[in-house]
Amino acid sequence: MNPTKIMIIRHAEKPGTYGGQQYNGVNAVGDADDESLVTLGWERAGGLAGLLYPEGGRPLPAELATPDFIIAADFAEHHSKEPSQRPYQTISALAAKLDITAETSFSKSDYAKMVAYALSLNSTSDESCTVLISWQHQDILPKDSDDSIVTEIMKQTGTSSGSLPIPTGSWPGDRYDMVFVLDRPTGTGPMTSFTQVPQLLLAGDSSTPIA
Repeated sequence: MNPTKIMIIRHAEKPGTYGGQQYNGVNAVGDADDESLVTLGWERAGGLAGLLYPEGGRPLPAELATPDFIIAADFAEHHSKEPSQRPYQTISALAAKLDITAETSFSKSDYAKMVAYALSLNSTSDESCTVLISWQHQDILPKDSDDSIVTEIMKQTGTSSGSLPIPTGSWPGDRYDMVFVLDRPTGTGPMTSFTQVPQLLLAGDSSTPIA
């Protein structure tokens, strides 16, 4: 079955100031790296693994699902001297837990091909297929003059731009804590619903939807 649910997350926390404290990027082995997550971001990455693949009988939030496929922006772009590692790092713990190889061949600006690929995926289930996308926040929401992941999903599935409550503004720079969920239960045709699901993984995470 083709995708019945597409979940989109922004990569976790990047170098910056949080709670009045400056945080610097570190890679998976603790070496300084400006293109990597900060320690808070690595905490979120671990939390996402538990949120989207809960164990010990803990339930998933109703609107979420354990992904069958994971896509993250290319972290080794040859045309970029300093490609961001963050989208991949954010889903690395989840991918390892699920024993899934994340697809990372798409440039962060190559939305059309990435979305076409996502929509072409097929799960072995006859009932559902879930795709998780991890990307930089500037490219997730529709923009007046530029393409985006959401606009490509709407366009390629034939979903009317006014039929779903998609946020009209840009993704706030200080929000790392939301999952966007687009559903179409039959796995074909237009998306039928859009939901914002708060992660609520770290102190300070908000349940307020992105406007």
